[in-house]
Amino acid sequence: MSENEKMPTDAGAPAETTAAPTDSSTPAETAASATPAAAEPSAAEQRGEAIGEHLASLEAEEKAAAATPEGEKADRKKHVGVIVAAVVFAVLLIGAGVAYSVLAPAADNKQIEVTGTDAVQETEVDAADDTGDGNGTNAATTPAPDFTMTDADGATLTLADFKGKPVLLNFWASWCGPCQSEMPDIQTAWKEHGTDVEFVIVNMTGMNGETEQSAKAFLADAGYTFPCYFDANNSAATAFGVNSIPQTYLIDAEGNILGGYMGAMTSSIIDEGIQMLLNTAKD
Repeated sequence: MSENEKMPTDAGAPAETTAAPTDSSTPAETAASATPAAAEPSAAEQRGEAIGEHLASLEAEEKAAAATPEGEKADRKKHVGVIVAAVVFAVLLIGAGVAYSVLAPAADNKQIEVTGTDAVQETEVDAADDTGDGNGTNAATTPAPDFTMTDADGATLTLADFKGKPVLLNFWASWCGPCQSEMPDIQTAWKEHGTDVEFVIVNMTGMNGETEQSAKAFLADAGYTFPCYFDANNSAATAFGVNSIPQTYLIDAEGNILGGYMGAMTSSIIDEGIQMLLNTAKD
């Protein structure tokens, strides 16, 4: 076939090509398809969300209620209650401070300490432990503090006036029940040993309304005849730090405290104390 007989090419026919597939999905959709599906909330998370919603609901209800006249009134009462409680607490603190300031010095100033037991408490220690100063915790003896008092006739005397004989010193008042209970035994002991032991029975005149007249009337009505003295100016109470009665002390002939007892004594306790005093006098 000659050149002129070759078939002409149809320029209008499009060239046959293979079309590349197109992806109509968006980048976001593509990314989403590459990510695993989000996990469902756990039971704990669901409960937490429910509790949070419930609390938020309660808070909203409280705010709504507080906005009403009744709510405002209740809120004012609540604030007043808080203020009153604070004031009461402050008063209690002040009261405790005052009580401490009053009682602590009294305890510090108390020169003799005794405890009530079933036997008289001795203050004398072993001679090997004696420091020789005659006082203090390591001393063999403790000097009795002196004080003034008056007798039934109004004459003034001191505890030191009784030196030379052992002394049974007792503090009491007519209104004191425990004091009354030990009086018969004191009377009996005085009748038996009054010539060898000085019985210095001191009435706490002025304590809780006690008077010399009421004390004398009590003694007369009961028929007690032991010597009685009166602490009209609180000299004895101050010297021995007497803040409760009855209290009893055993003092030797040199004026040193041998022992003491706090509380109502029985006859056996009084006898034990008397024997301690008599044995010391013999030594």
